[in-house]
Amino acid sequence: MSILLAILRTLAVFISYSGFALAGAVLQCFLFLSTTTRHRLIAAFTRHWARTSCWIFNIQVKVEGDAHIAPGCLIVSNHVGSPDIFVMGACFPAFFVSKAEVADWPLFNLMARLGESIFAERSQRHQVKEVIGRMRERLQERCSVILFPEGQATDGADLLAFKPSTFEAAVLAQSPVVPVTILYHDRHRPSIACWYDMSFMRHIWRLLKNSRLPVTVVVHAAIAGEPDRRVLAEKSRAIIRDRYLKHRGQTRPA
Repeated sequence: MSILLAILRTLAVFISYSGFALAGAVLQCFLFLSTTTRHRLIAAFTRHWARTSCWIFNIQVKVEGDAHIAPGCLIVSNHVGSPDIFVMGACFPAFFVSKAEVADWPLFNLMARLGESIFAERSQRHQVKEVIGRMRERLQERCSVILFPEGQATDGADLLAFKPSTFEAAVLAQSPVVPVTILYHDRHRPSIACWYDMSFMRHIWRLLKNSRLPVTVVVHAAIAGEPDRRVLAEKSRAIIRDRYLKHRGQTRPA
């Protein structure tokens, strides 16, 4: 039964993503629009794609807190696997900062490019400055940006340290930072959402076979007016991690 479900979902992904690819390509041709207007349309396009993806994978999202945040915020969250992208994209009209490897994911790479994700190769210092500059531009256009500051997916046991460099974009744009905690409620330990020690295709195949994936998105109060990127990163991680470990029934030292 799970194999049949995976096959049906695979067909749904190809059909729906083909439609989004066509719509996204048309949207890219709207060069007569201002950059700000076009970016806001692309952010809305990404949100529809993410919500469709949640429907296909039967990811059932519940939101705690106010998801109607002001435009132009830097939204940061914990990161365990690819479902985080669907979940966050479904909740917020925003652009993603994606690791460079996403460009190699079948189908998802096309959606990321059409959604004008900001690709980051953190090992190259000169590119980090470029990424910060592009993030700052989007934030100053009053477009929100979604960032996974751990820099990689994990097994979900705990949060990794947040990389502070890209928080500089929020400092430069004088934008609030909104911490968000993602909590999966499936019975698997680690969660079926986790992507660790396996190929991307194996990770996606597990999700395609999984019947349902309930998740809670906890939207915390925004952090505003903090001029130090390292403090921003530490405060955000502390808020997100505290809620995450409470969910797991754990208390661990930082």
